[in-house]
Amino acid sequence: MADKNNEPKAIKEGLQDGGIYCTRDLYLAATLVTLKFYMEGIDYQIEGTKNNPVGYFKFTETPELRDARQKYLQGLILVEPQDYVQKMHALKAEVQNMSMNPHNKVA
Repeated sequence: MADKNNEPKAIKEGLQDGGIYCTRDLYLAATLVTLKFYMEGIDYQIEGTKNNPVGYFKFTETPELRDARQKYLQGLILVEPQDYVQKMHALKAEVQNMSMNPHNKVA
């Protein structure tokens, strides 16, 4: 996506149009996926002085998702550790793969 000056449009965290919740927090995203929340997709953009790809993980906003985010922030969620670590590594690898794919457009 680009704005009228042909500059890439920045991806924003939080509730988006269409009832989509977007976060760049890899640990939160891995927790939500481990808890079986459906991830709508991943966007990425290059950020920082080292031009690192940063993933923005998109979930459908529901009361259950809102509750899980609150519990996550309060440290009240327990997940199976091996499943969580596997999901975290898979999400991180997906962002890296997306950034290396020549057919993907950078946001």
